[in-house]
Amino acid sequence: MQKYFISEEEFNLNQIKSDDAFHIANVMRCRVNDNVLVGYNNKTYLVKLTNITNKMVTFEIVKEETGVHELPVFVTIFQGYPKGDKLDDIIKHSTELGVYEIIPTIMKRSIFKLDTKKLESKLIRFNKIAKEAAEQSFRDYVPNIPSIKYLKEIDFSNFDKKILCYEESAKNNELVNFKNIISSLNKNDKVAILIGPEGGIDDSELTYLKDKGFVECALGPRILRTETASFYCLSSISYELELKK
Repeated sequence: MQKYFISEEEFNLNQIKSDDAFHIANVMRCRVNDNVLVGYNNKTYLVKLTNITNKMVTFEIVKEETGVHELPVFVTIFQGYPKGDKLDDIIKHSTELGVYEIIPTIMKRSIFKLDTKKLESKLIRFNKIAKEAAEQSFRDYVPNIPSIKYLKEIDFSNFDKKILCYEESAKNNELVNFKNIISSLNKNDKVAILIGPEGGIDDSELTYLKDKGFVECALGPRILRTETASFYCLSSISYELELKK
């Protein structure tokens, strides 16, 4: 069954508009009295469709769905801005794996150069990717990508745990820090995970982040690509906190 996240206005009017309405009518080929799921305000509802057009679909609520679909901790990924369109896949799959927020982060070895004229359109695309991935994975919450930040613009003070994914730790056979951190997590902890771009983390950035309370962590004995690291971290947290012992 397909899920659609809708706005407060749509929820109050029992309507689904624009691209989602088109998707219901032309991609899913739904008919009146078919059921879909809608997400609003971190809740999910089973609804019955009452009218369908290409631009607007109306519905009536059948019931509120219950279930736990979110990680028990709030994970923010600070992703060193990578080359090309890698960030699209990082957002998509991190959303599927339960990330709470993603902050594309410009670091010293990032090739990406921020064009403020294109910032708004990039953020619209990123948040659309997150919305579609959250719908596909039946989440109750759509992760936020609020802005693109330079590293030293970011306030890390509100996080309970701070993980620095650092490839030199793997090369030096440090294999305990990541496991120790995720095994000590408590419900509702705020977790910061920082991942460098393709070129890695500069020594001055390493010093800066350690001063901010980050712990250098290897992600196993192998060196991962920047676009893989977030998936490893989120999967490990899910395994530790969500799967039955």
